[in-house]
Amino acid sequence: MKQAEFAASAGTDVPKQSLYENERRELRAEYLARLPDLGVDVGYILTGRRSEGEWLGSGASELLSAYLALPAEMQEAVLSLARALRDQFEADPRRTLHSKKLDYRSEMP
Repeated sequence: MKQAEFAASAGTDVPKQSLYENERRELRAEYLARLPDLGVDVGYILTGRRSEGEWLGSGASELLSAYLALPAEMQEAVLSLARALRDQFEADPRRTLHSKKLDYRSEMP
């Protein structure tokens, strides 16, 4: 991407973008907040260290946002549920949540 295209996408102009790139202008929070949408690793810009791992998918991101919006006691309840589900499926991935046995079949009267 050319500097002019990047500057426009980041909501600034070429002279300011050049100053940012040459560390001659302080980065503003509004500017930094727009960068992840452009695929920029803001953590790297601020710390010089690359983020590890992959970006969260939309489902995981939505789940995390919902979790963070909960009060602390509700967050703990959600964590307990998630741990119990993880442990259940790690113990035996064939077992269903509603069954105590592996060969679950509904009984017809």
